[in-house]
Amino acid sequence: MEPFAIVLTVAAGVVMGAINNLAGGAGIVGLMAFEHACGLPLAVANPSLRPAGLCVGLFALLGYLRAGKRASLQTWLASLWAVPGAPLGSWLAMQLPDWVFWLYLCTVLGLLLRQQTRPPAPADQPERRWPPWAGPLGCFFAGVHMGYAQVGAGLLSTLLLTASFGRDLVNLAVAKSTLVIVTCVASVGSFWSADAMAMSPALWLALGTAIGSYAASGWAVAKGADAMRRVIVGVTAVMLLYAAVKAVLAVAAAL
Repeated sequence: MEPFAIVLTVAAGVVMGAINNLAGGAGIVGLMAFEHACGLPLAVANPSLRPAGLCVGLFALLGYLRAGKRASLQTWLASLWAVPGAPLGSWLAMQLPDWVFWLYLCTVLGLLLRQQTRPPAPADQPERRWPPWAGPLGCFFAGVHMGYAQVGAGLLSTLLLTASFGRDLVNLAVAKSTLVIVTCVASVGSFWSADAMAMSPALWLALGTAIGSYAASGWAVAKGADAMRRVIVGVTAVMLLYAAVKAVLAVAAAL
C-alpha cells in the first residue's frame, strides 16, 4: 500500500472506531476508505471490515472496563447465541449481489432512525416484558447481520438487544461490545478460510478502529444515554443517505 493510502485508512479507522463504539453505522467510512484509497471492490471490502470490527468490540470493552463498566457473565453467555448466525451471514456476503447489500443496509438504518426519533418513554413506565426466546433470537439475527454486512452492526444490535438488556444505551453499548467480539471472531474464520479478505488494508483499518473505539468508551460513560442518542440519530441519518445513493447506483448497474 502507498503511504497516503495507509494514512487515509488509519484515519478512517479512528473515525469508524469512535462512532461504532457510540452508535454504529460508521463501517461505511471503512468501506469508503477501502474503495477510494485502496481500490477494493465491495466483494473484498466488506469481508475486510471484520478485523476492524473485532478491534472495535475489544477496545470498546476495555474502555468501558477502565471507566467502571464490566460485562457480566450473563452478557457473554447471551452473546454466544449470535455465533451460529455469523457463518451464515458470511456465506450470504459471498453469494449475494451488491445491490442486495445496499438495499438491506438502507432497511436496517431506516428502522433504527425510526426507533431513535420516537419520543422517549416516561421514566416511570415499566419496560416491556419480552418472552424468554426473544433475547437469544435477537442475538442470533444480530450474528447473521454481522456476518453479512458488519456495517450497521452496532445499530442493529441496539434494536435487537433491548429484549435482553433493557433500554439503557450505555448498558446496551457494553453488551454490544461482547456481541461484536464473538461474531467477528466467527466471521473472520469464515472469510479467512475462503481467502476473501485483503489483509494489509484490513489490518491498517483495524489499528485505527482500536484507537478510536477505546477513546470513545470514556466519553460514552461520562456523557450518558442522552448524549449517545443524539449521536446515534445524527450518524444514522448521514449513513442512510449515503447507503441510499449507493443502493440506487448498484440497482442501476444491475439493470
